[in-house]
Amino acid sequence: MSGTSTPAPLAAAPPPSVAPVSPAAPPADPVVGTPCPVCNTPRTGRFCEEDGYDFLLAPPVSAVSPSTSPTGVAAPDAGSETAAGPPPSATPAALVVVVGIDRGYFNAVLGMGGEDAGGLTFPRFAAERQFPLVGQQLLIGRSSRSRGIHPDIDLSGPPEDPGVSHTHALLVLQPDGWAVVDVGSSNGTYLNDPQSAPIPSETPVPIAAGDRVFVGAWTCLSIRPA
Repeated sequence: MSGTSTPAPLAAAPPPSVAPVSPAAPPADPVVGTPCPVCNTPRTGRFCEEDGYDFLLAPPVSAVSPSTSPTGVAAPDAGSETAAGPPPSATPAALVVVVGIDRGYFNAVLGMGGEDAGGLTFPRFAAERQFPLVGQQLLIGRSSRSRGIHPDIDLSGPPEDPGVSHTHALLVLQPDGWAVVDVGSSNGTYLNDPQSAPIPSETPVPIAAGDRVFVGAWTCLSIRPA
């Protein structure tokens, strides 16, 4: 029709822009910075840098308080259940660790050689010491005031065994009884037979009454009924 213009087709409206979604940042590790129940040092990894406390094998950690046990692990409230420990009905028989010296183990150490073996001298006498197996874990080692290391089973002597690391091994309570764990000691930890290979590092190995744990150059820890 003359005088009438045809309207131009409407352009399609562009789709609404969507802002790119950034992936959510992974949550921070909630356990980093947790205080060690033994020395209160903030956690940075599996083991405490000061005393060798094992956060993975030990029960959940809480801040040091007056209710902590002699081993430094917070005592659970009465009536509460602890996932890391056995139920009351499965509590193992009371045991003690008797620390002494062993000539056979010393001779085995000399037979292994090493740069320091020639300078070792077997002690003429060492009084036996007893430590009750209580709590959730006990650290075996030699104390160091400068490093803040205070083992539950302190093998500083006299006589002091130079082959024992400051943080040598742990005795850990598990649901089915006690186990020994070498925490990366310099000279290894041996169970019952000092002529055999040392136990694997950072691996719980079950122990019971009658077992003997050898550490250092001449130290024997006998597991006995209380």
